[in-house]
Amino acid sequence: MVVSGLSHVARGQGEVGIFTGIANYQGDLASYNIEEGLKVLVGPVLGVHSGYELTGRFQLRADLLYLRIEGDDALSDNPFSRERNLDFFAPVIQLAVGMDWNILGFSADKANAFTPYGSVGASFFYFNPRTVYQGDKVSLQPLGTEGQFLGDYPDQKIYSRFQPSLQFGGGLKWKASPKLILAIEGMISYTFTDYLDDVSTIYIAYPELLEKAGPLTAALANRQGEYLGTDPVVVSTGTDRATTESKDLFGIFVLKASMPIEITIQKFKVRQHNNRKPIPNPKF
Repeated sequence: MVVSGLSHVARGQGEVGIFTGIANYQGDLASYNIEEGLKVLVGPVLGVHSGYELTGRFQLRADLLYLRIEGDDALSDNPFSRERNLDFFAPVIQLAVGMDWNILGFSADKANAFTPYGSVGASFFYFNPRTVYQGDKVSLQPLGTEGQFLGDYPDQKIYSRFQPSLQFGGGLKWKASPKLILAIEGMISYTFTDYLDDVSTIYIAYPELLEKAGPLTAALANRQGEYLGTDPVVVSTGTDRATTESKDLFGIFVLKASMPIEITIQKFKVRQHNNRKPIPNPKF
């Protein structure tokens, strides 16, 4: 038996590029106010993008991006939230994969191609909620502002700063020149955590946090006194600090610039041959 190979070259269309834009968060703290003039908290987005065309209508995608989100009770029109007086910002690093549906069809090797598109996917991201206290930037998760590290409240779970999300979005894509694809895109990441802002469930009384977790944790868990201009306000343990009715989310709006590329995949197929010679019939 002889083994041989047959080589076959498959070519496909893809794209690689960069993008930039803005990010916004929705959660337990305010990120916009339309009652006192339009005020929206947005952070920067920077990322790299790649795509591979399965067909003219469907394209696999992968994105790696950095963004920043923030929220501030000072923007809220709710008296309870304003007096709560919490704020945060969080850098986010996200790796996302998904699929685009090019509604009108799109191919990177065609001139003047244009289409609206929808996108679905999933991501894994790292976030680190922080705040500024007495001029210093402080990471909130290691403090356990809702009693996560005390051991006395089993329902207060320590949350991970590594989280998954589901993504939905869409945009408009246009091949502006033989070497340039432009797109504008909006994408929402629906997370499985209520702690993007480090705020989710209940207060732990100030004296208890002060004794068991230290002055920094106690000061940042309840900042009502700063708002009122008084000593720290004592709120009973178990009082609602926020709501757990829904998880936090964040969205981005970006401009993408990509370069079409041809992707070559060489396939090798193994073939087997039987090289045994037939045995001649004996002659008598």
